[in-house]
Amino acid sequence: MMKVEEFEGKNVDQAIEEACKFFDVTPQELDVEVITHGSTGLFGIGAKKARIKARVKEEALLKRRALEAEKVLEDLISATGFEINFRVRVENETILIDLSGKDRELLVSWGGSPLNALQYLINKIVARRLGVGPKIVLDIAGFRQEQEQRITQIAQRAAEKAKKTGRPVELRPMPPHERRLVHLSLRGVNGVETRSKGQGKNRRVVIYPKKVRSSRRR
Repeated sequence: MMKVEEFEGKNVDQAIEEACKFFDVTPQELDVEVITHGSTGLFGIGAKKARIKARVKEEALLKRRALEAEKVLEDLISATGFEINFRVRVENETILIDLSGKDRELLVSWGGSPLNALQYLINKIVARRLGVGPKIVLDIAGFRQEQEQRITQIAQRAAEKAKKTGRPVELRPMPPHERRLVHLSLRGVNGVETRSKGQGKNRRVVIYPKKVRSSRRR
């Protein structure tokens, strides 16, 4: 959410105009709270300026970010020469971009590494231009959901193995978002705990069986 700023003017309209210039938006894209309407005073003596608090509406921020993401993706696709089409939509305060087209399969090869790299690049470029904001997610024909289900199943099977054998189970190296999914999917599972180990591309999640502590009666 964008920070609230205060603005002044001879009247409320002028204060709103100053806010629009500062945020580079239209009045309709602002949330405005009037602190004081100001006054002209008597013959200009004792005049007080109008003061407001203003910030850009969340939907306006999302719309601007979505448009910027669209421009960045168009430039990147044009530079690569790939035959890829896309549709941008906003859902649950997240910007989703659905990719399609002849060359889309190239992006989901190697476990989706090219798609993840493209998503990371777009988020970085947009953040540099507009600042940090809502995440931009790229997907191809439900690939993200299938991938999450697959990783969750791997984590659950590994947790069962750790509990059954009483030994830690080490998963393959994963990118940050996949490791986070493993941690979240096993957070409420009794009898196991998860930790990450390794550096860089070799960083992975290890699932440890929890030691059961026996309580002695006094």
